[in-house]
Amino acid sequence: MKMTVIAHFYNEEYLLPWWLMHHTKIFDHGILINKGSTDRSVEICKEYAPHWEIRHSDTGSFFDVFQTDHEVMKAETEAIGWKMVLNITEFLCFADRTKFLRSLSKLGSQMYHIEGIFMVDHPNERHKELTYERPLVEQKYHGYLLDQLRWHYIGSNSRGRFIHCHSHGSYVPGRHSSGHHSIPYPDHAYLLWFGYSPWNEEIVQRKLQIAPTLAPHPTAGIHHRVDRNQLETWYTEISQKTTDLRLTNEYKYMFPHFGGVK
Repeated sequence: MKMTVIAHFYNEEYLLPWWLMHHTKIFDHGILINKGSTDRSVEICKEYAPHWEIRHSDTGSFFDVFQTDHEVMKAETEAIGWKMVLNITEFLCFADRTKFLRSLSKLGSQMYHIEGIFMVDHPNERHKELTYERPLVEQKYHGYLLDQLRWHYIGSNSRGRFIHCHSHGSYVPGRHSSGHHSIPYPDHAYLLWFGYSPWNEEIVQRKLQIAPTLAPHPTAGIHHRVDRNQLETWYTEISQKTTDLRLTNEYKYMFPHFGGVK
């Protein structure tokens, strides 16, 4: 069955090449919603995913969690098969695409929750030079399994996402919960959330650009209403115990040869 990914983006030219190279190997189709980008994001989408669809958001660069979720759910209704809504910081990972796709039907549910892994640079690794010639998941591999970390700056008690074959996801605002019944996906697929990795100036600027676009009501993206000092304080706290995920069973199952997603 066909798989479609839906993502909205705003000035994501730094992460987009890695994200697109990764997910064009997984999904048959993509619907990319531009929320008023002023950088090269649109050009990068056309370059790395010329067969995917680019739309311009009706809300422009203004970020309202309710309008954004409504917009992606509307896009979901146009897709056939399995659907997943991701942010550009979120990378779906598993060892074998064919096995993953078959399992979605074999396990018998219409909606699965894919657990998240929280990516956080080790302090000794934060200045590591990166290249677009290699997958980001090969170059950055420090972080936390989320059952080890439930702190306020994650922005949610769960950084996982859903994959489903309903008309739309019936999401609670933020898309970490749904009105549909779902089951945890049981077979070693995870969502790598690059929240604090790579921790460099490009990612800091990416986080800082969000606050000016937020809706005025206080519940909209409250964890994005931060300054540079707060971000660095949070990073300092969470980076102290970040671990090499290549040593965990979860990583060994996903990347048996640590050569990226097959």
